[in-house]
Amino acid sequence: MKIYILLLSLSILNAIELPSIAIESSKLGDTLKDSSNSINTLDKNKLEMSNIKEIKELSSLISNTNISGVGNRTDKTITMRGISNYVTYESNVAMYIDGTPVPFSYGFGMVDMNNVENIEVLKGAQGTLFGKGAESGVINIYTKAPTKTFQSRASIDYGSYDTQKFYGFVSAPMSNEDITYSLSLTKESSDGFSTNELTHSNFDDKDFKSLSAKLRYNPSTPLDVSLNYTKSQSDDGGSAFKINTKSNPFSIDNEPTNDYVKMDTDMLSLILKYKESDYTFTSATTYAKNSSTKYNYVAIRGGLDMDFDIEIEEITQEFRLKQNFENSDFLIGLFYSDKLKFDYKENQTFLTLYPVPVLSKNSLENPDENIALFSQYRYYIDEKYSVMAGLRYQTTKRSFSRTMNNFAAASTSVEGETTWTHVLPTLSFSYYAEDDSHTYLTYAKGYRPGGYNYRTSDALTPFKPETTNSLELGHKRVLNSSTTFSSALFYNLIDNLRINTFDNNLATITLSAEKAYSYGAEIEVNYKADNLNIFMTCGVIKTEISESKDSPQYERNNIIDVPNITTSIGAKYMFTQNYHIQSDVKYMGERYYNASNSAKESGYATANIGIGYKKDGWSALVYVDNIFDKRYVDFMIFHTI
Repeated sequence: MKIYILLLSLSILNAIELPSIAIESSKLGDTLKDSSNSINTLDKNKLEMSNIKEIKELSSLISNTNISGVGNRTDKTITMRGISNYVTYESNVAMYIDGTPVPFSYGFGMVDMNNVENIEVLKGAQGTLFGKGAESGVINIYTKAPTKTFQSRASIDYGSYDTQKFYGFVSAPMSNEDITYSLSLTKESSDGFSTNELTHSNFDDKDFKSLSAKLRYNPSTPLDVSLNYTKSQSDDGGSAFKINTKSNPFSIDNEPTNDYVKMDTDMLSLILKYKESDYTFTSATTYAKNSSTKYNYVAIRGGLDMDFDIEIEEITQEFRLKQNFENSDFLIGLFYSDKLKFDYKENQTFLTLYPVPVLSKNSLENPDENIALFSQYRYYIDEKYSVMAGLRYQTTKRSFSRTMNNFAAASTSVEGETTWTHVLPTLSFSYYAEDDSHTYLTYAKGYRPGGYNYRTSDALTPFKPETTNSLELGHKRVLNSSTTFSSALFYNLIDNLRINTFDNNLATITLSAEKAYSYGAEIEVNYKADNLNIFMTCGVIKTEISESKDSPQYERNNIIDVPNITTSIGAKYMFTQNYHIQSDVKYMGERYYNASNSAKESGYATANIGIGYKKDGWSALVYVDNIFDKRYVDFMIFHTI
């Protein structure tokens, strides 16, 4: 819960202004108006207007989307249109960074937002457009690309809670001007803002470092080759685990200062693109490594120490061929991923429950392998109508090997392996009117592979794959040279919805509800003139668990972690050639944090304001975050003992 920040920024450019970088979207349509699904585009200007510093701050900027977690960079829950990965490692949303798929939601929070140039958020199932599985959407991130002229940028920020940030970027051609490079470096730190009321010290300090290096070969031919490497490290203080948080969520009096969450990620990708006038071939080869260590103390039953160690390695290969014909477009792709390693280890110790500490040591190996063939074909019947059909075939082989010693119980070891295969169709109809608008109706099926509850005492207990049948009616329109408008109505029918609860040891248990649904509406307006920029997004949603045979007490309840309303309004006004003022207001609606709907958080709004100055390549910004000092809770893990 960030209460108040005063931020002062100074940017130094080696040119009068960095030129805008052309972004070629991975989506089938070439423009926002042509795509047959909802897309929120967050360009550099909109990101700066809202002073986005972490990926979770995109919440509310994207309608019907909530990105939150337990307070550190590693644990990220993304909820989009009623589908969530609440306290689970496998996200319902796929994330790509410069063509590199992020293996699991553990790495979503490691994005260096200082280096981001553009973000596309595609809503709804995207199984026939992207290689990596995407049940409810894709977050497609583009970072600053190498330039053929020398460019540099540096910024220094300072804020309350001793918040400090340095960001540097440089790009230039090499001796062969067809080869360019870029380097960026970010260093951030903060004392945190949560205070232990007994020790009067902060325990949620934060430290983040990120290095990005790119080498690009782009001659005056159809060939374009990029080699990208990113190294990121975070070292955060622990999140407050406490009994009776609901009664007073802002009072923490039992949290030690030595809790921590550390993460180290490496992402390497080789992107090869060959583009002719009528076709584009793309090959993306990636390697990602992610390690995370955590320590938490929980004031439960005399005290509980928890240590976690997670290691993930994954390689992927994606081929895509897009062909343009006179009256149609065709895309075909092949995706392969091999999770070489997913090792999870935990050590838990009850400190004073018995005369001597009682230990629990558990470990899990959970690698998987995916193969997907996906394709889309769009046919333009005439200037007003088009039809698009797509199909995805995916097979997932997942193995589990678990050893568990649950607090003095006999040690057990079990193994399992399952292969899931799904066929996911997409069908869309579009109408293009003379007023430069596009109306479409799209059906898409989404899918998330099944898994196992590995904490069961004698065997691995499986839960089924989650599938979503989505229907969307949308309308997009370019009103004039300054204004764009888009809206959508959607309905999701969810089979085998994942419901996460907790046992007496705060261990996650995943249940399945046979049927659930979500439906809602969204609207987005963007206005851009010479001296004034305005954006507005709004989403409303209704969710319900409609059938749960194993847990009928959850029927007719709302789905966990889904805000019923999300709204964001922002503006930037240049009142002189050099001075501007910017402000944005966000509202996050009420949501529930357990399947029984007894834990509910009310909606809240925050407002931010900044005054900036820019001249001759120098800029300064004074920014106040949460200007009305609003206290709120944006995430909860709820368990009743």
